[in-house]
Amino acid sequence: MRRRVALWVAVAIVGVGALGFWAGRRALVPPGNPLTGAEALTYTVQEGEVGRSLTFTAVAEWDLTPVGRNGASGVVTSMPVAVGDAVSAGDVLYTVDLRPVVIAQGAVPAFRTLLLETEGPDVAQLQGLLVGLGLLSVEPDGVFGRSTRDAVKVWQKGLGVESDGVVRSGDVLFVPTLPIRVVFSDVLEVGARLSGGEQVVSVVPDDPTFRIPLSIEQRSLVPLSADVHVTYPEGVWDARVDRAVESAQFGQLDLLLTGAGGRSVCGSECARWVDLVDRTDFRAEVVVIPRTSGPLVPVAAISTDAANQPFVTTVDGERVPVTIVAASQGVAVVDGIDVGTILQLPFETTGQGAGSG
Repeated sequence: MRRRVALWVAVAIVGVGALGFWAGRRALVPPGNPLTGAEALTYTVQEGEVGRSLTFTAVAEWDLTPVGRNGASGVVTSMPVAVGDAVSAGDVLYTVDLRPVVIAQGAVPAFRTLLLETEGPDVAQLQGLLVGLGLLSVEPDGVFGRSTRDAVKVWQKGLGVESDGVVRSGDVLFVPTLPIRVVFSDVLEVGARLSGGEQVVSVVPDDPTFRIPLSIEQRSLVPLSADVHVTYPEGVWDARVDRAVESAQFGQLDLLLTGAGGRSVCGSECARWVDLVDRTDFRAEVVVIPRTSGPLVPVAAISTDAANQPFVTTVDGERVPVTIVAASQGVAVVDGIDVGTILQLPFETTGQGAGSG
């Protein structure tokens, strides 16, 4: 009995030793290459296009400049000039207690009553108004003489007020330049009571400003020389980023836009589409990468040599130098390769090779 047990133990030991020897031999065999026999991935160069744009909001506003303060006291009884109208010297802006307030050119505001023997630059400004209206023929000299008084009386008669030859401080509103387009402040409306000194008139500039507000984090997304397409209800205005103005206080970067040739973005259509008082928002498409067409290849197909020269490799193994014209979203338009050329991509796949065509 003991001899049989010993025999089985010996057989078992020999079996385990043989199995260990076989496993060791298998462990020393190098693994096979899983890519052996894999089909190389190729790509056929095609005619294509790349480009990229980002959409933001463009804000259009008129930068109004306050220029005139009211000098009359009483109730506003009429406003013959509408917001945005162009006015010239001698035009009636509004009436207070039925007395007209006339706009005229001058740097000195009306601050006193002008009458016979008054002298000063404000008198010369009044004389300039009368000369421009054809009521005074002498050169303005700043002296309120008899000829000036007579001209004032004729002027007053034409306005429908008492012809006394005396000009009250509220009769004329002097502004630096004329003609101008005007906007009135909220305090000026028919029925409002004025006491004098109110800021009532602002100048509308020739063109509104267009800006694209960005957060500081967005500044890297937009090149500072980008083309911009501003959409309005009847079409598209072409513009460009002119410069960037940073506001650290508000954590904002404003991209200021200009139209073609440095002109207005909205051209002759500004008055129609840009509100004179409130901001107007438009859809703005900022061209980050201009649309470019030509031979189109995957960016993965482009390698660089030791001199940092980009190249692609044909299916025959030939290296062809190329110039990257534009790239976006994993593809590039290049110069130096013909449409229809089959390229070898610089990697292999274990799946079925994809020959794009």
